[in-house]
Amino acid sequence: MSKTASNDDRFYYKAAKEFVKNSFAAVENQLVPQHLERTVDWLLTLYPEADQALLIAGVTHDIERAFREDHVYQKMFLSENAFQDSAFLDYHQHRSAKIITDFLKTLNCPTDLSEKIYLLVAHHETGGDFETNLLKDADSLSFFQTNVDLFVTVKAVESSIDKVRNKFTWMFERISSPKAREFCRPLYEDAMARLAQLET
Repeated sequence: MSKTASNDDRFYYKAAKEFVKNSFAAVENQLVPQHLERTVDWLLTLYPEADQALLIAGVTHDIERAFREDHVYQKMFLSENAFQDSAFLDYHQHRSAKIITDFLKTLNCPTDLSEKIYLLVAHHETGGDFETNLLKDADSLSFFQTNVDLFVTVKAVESSIDKVRNKFTWMFERISSPKAREFCRPLYEDAMARLAQLET
């Protein structure tokens, strides 16, 4: 490990943030980096004791979107459960986990830290324990703050209002923590109201 890494307990987090910034620099849609930053903010709101692994997972959990494979996304859009297709979510989680941990390996990241980050990112859509549930909840909160405009104005037209409504409901109902759900409820209700206006 370099002196820089050993003397700074957030070295890998800072490097991961820079990796995200550079990875999305040429990507047209800049909502993802905003979403990732807000996920970290929500992680710290819900759990101020969040460690470096959780913060790295928060700021990188959607990193595969910077390396998007269009044929996979096109297939997902055709799914009856577009936006929460289980096969796509599994692909998204694990590909994101591999991309960020492969990057961290180039920095000689300690194996235990890298493995924890992989586990967190690879389960950020589904949760399963305290920390992956926390990441999932922060992801949902950030989604409702940063992505609703895109889904109401673009995705509802490209796909359908029903599929977007199902996405909003799924993103809200998957929240595990009562505290996170309380924070999210007004955001969810506002998103659903905006969708309803499209049908009037």
